[in-house]
Amino acid sequence: FGSSFEMSSPNMLPAHSALVHDAPHDDTPPPGSRRWLPDPHARPVDVAARREVRALLDQKAVCNDFSGWQMPFPFELPSGAPCPISALGECGDENCPTYRPRRPEVREAIEDLVVEQSCSCLTQAPAKLDTYVSIGCGLLAQDWIILEKLQRAAAELRPERVIFVELRVGCPIVACEGRAFDGEGPGLDLRQLGIPALLGPEFSFAAVLAFSGPSCWGGRVFELSDEAGLDCIYVEAAPPEEEADDEAPGMLLFSVQRAGRPCVLEVPGCWLPREAHTYLFTVSATGMLRVYIDHQLVAEAKGNSLRPVERNCMYIGQSAEDVESRFVGSIRKIKIWNHCVDFDSVESLFSAEMEQALAQFVQWYAEDLTVWTFGSLASYAAAVAQDERFAADLLLRVDVHQPIDGYDAFVRSVLRPHGLALTLGGPGRSWCRRGGRVEQLHLCCEILEAAEAQHRSPWAKQGPVKGGRSYCSLAGGSTLQPLAAYLAGWPRSRCRRKRLLPDALPEALHGQLLHRQRRLIEMSVPRTWRRR
Repeated sequence: FGSSFEMSSPNMLPAHSALVHDAPHDDTPPPGSRRWLPDPHARPVDVAARREVRALLDQKAVCNDFSGWQMPFPFELPSGAPCPISALGECGDENCPTYRPRRPEVREAIEDLVVEQSCSCLTQAPAKLDTYVSIGCGLLAQDWIILEKLQRAAAELRPERVIFVELRVGCPIVACEGRAFDGEGPGLDLRQLGIPALLGPEFSFAAVLAFSGPSCWGGRVFELSDEAGLDCIYVEAAPPEEEADDEAPGMLLFSVQRAGRPCVLEVPGCWLPREAHTYLFTVSATGMLRVYIDHQLVAEAKGNSLRPVERNCMYIGQSAEDVESRFVGSIRKIKIWNHCVDFDSVESLFSAEMEQALAQFVQWYAEDLTVWTFGSLASYAAAVAQDERFAADLLLRVDVHQPIDGYDAFVRSVLRPHGLALTLGGPGRSWCRRGGRVEQLHLCCEILEAAEAQHRSPWAKQGPVKGGRSYCSLAGGSTLQPLAAYLAGWPRSRCRRKRLLPDALPEALHGQLLHRQRRLIEMSVPRTWRRR
């Protein structure tokens, strides 16, 4: 990738690098990590350019309503020189409650709160800021602003290393075209691709699948297991729950077997014969199994977590033990990750932007700190257990509104003795460690809380209402009866409920999804209305 590469031995570091001491003790990068190095052929950022760039910190952020990757810095400085941080951006999802491009006041409130808490907790010995960790959805722009403001606030707030925990930087360990399977010949043996046999504690498999029909019942889409067959992951095509014709939607069995103890997630009505759709199967570090079809989560359940073991039997389209369990159909665009991903990672959204932004970030701090990335929180926690220098002095999670399984437990395990973890926006709590105890930190950011409240109830007037819960009209805030409120779209608008149903899925495929959404909407309506 030009200005960055993954460090696999100390000989890969340039001879003039002053950052060799930051390599792990055994000189090998932790699993799931990537060490980013500055481009030795690029010109260093001169003092004049740095002065112009840092002047941007005092400018007001521009307000916009764009969606997608946001780049708030200009491509050219006032002097005419190219801006060395022009590619630094952030994920601009307009559905986020704290969508910062539209609400610059939220951005400033977050930065001020981080600086205030850092000055309070990390400037007095023995506390210090050696390792800065950011968990987010591509927040490189705000991370740069926070780091610069921290250095401006106190000389003690200059980290030696920066760690980004980000799904978008995690590369698949397998990416191949796949093929059609007729059920006669053998399947694909992934060992031919030379992939690492050690998998766990997380896992993801994505592919475009097309099932032939009844002839594929009992066929394995994939199977990854150890020699003894005690630890196994597989997906198997199964017939419908009830007897039906050959064109009826079939079932998938997603199984994770740990130390001989199986756990199977049944996903009924999730495929139709000869129709191709993109499927994603994931296992989180806490054992949460999830199945996605064309961007839509269709099934999830708590099951077995994966043991990090050598899986020497790795097949696509067949079973390792039963040769009769051969798949009939098509398995294309195969990707496998050694961590849990989302559907955006399947399509590699923002991956090119992240590469360029990280290259500029590393070049800016070439003489000051080292930069590491991890594809998941579980792989980062494992690196901390391996090398304590990766432990966090300051950990930030800003505006991540998708829950991370086991987030609070992971965060408590990666903090240094005087570490600080701030969760601003989205689920999760803030923590601080005082010696051997980890205490919850209760923070109050009125601007951030007001933005989230406005997103949850965009048409409601805030304030206490006599008699308990109230239901407000979309326009003026007049009180409605429960039935009228439900028909008006409470708690979310009709059009938004409609957008949740993917047009790409045929009616028979998302029948289970429709039932799940009706149940969620029903549970949201007051009990008095449900009884009526």
